[in-house]
Amino acid sequence: MESVVRVLNIVFWVAAALFVAFSGLTERLFGDSDAQVVKAILIVLVVICSGAIALYEFRLNPMADTERGEWTGRQLFYALVFTITFFVGFIFVLTVIF
Repeated sequence: MESVVRVLNIVFWVAAALFVAFSGLTERLFGDSDAQVVKAILIVLVVICSGAIALYEFRLNPMADTERGEWTGRQLFYALVFTITFFVGFIFVLTVIF
C-alpha cells in the first residue's frame, strides 16, 4: 500500500506543479479550447490523488487513537487541498462542458 501512496504522491505533485506552471502557457501551446481541457484533466488528477492520500492518512491515524481528536499535518494538508480543488474543479469542469 505504501508504494501506491508514493505513486499517488508523485502524480499529485507533478499534476499540481504542471497546473500552476502551465496555467498561462497552455493557452499559447494548445489553443484556448484545448487548454481548458488540459487544465480540467490536471485539476481532476489533483482531486483524485489528494483525496486518496487523505483517506490513507486518515486510516493511518484514526480519531479513536488520538488524545483530543487532533489531525496530523499531512491529514490537514491533503484534506484541505482535496476540499478546495474539489469545489474549484467542479466549477471549472462545468465551465469547460457548458
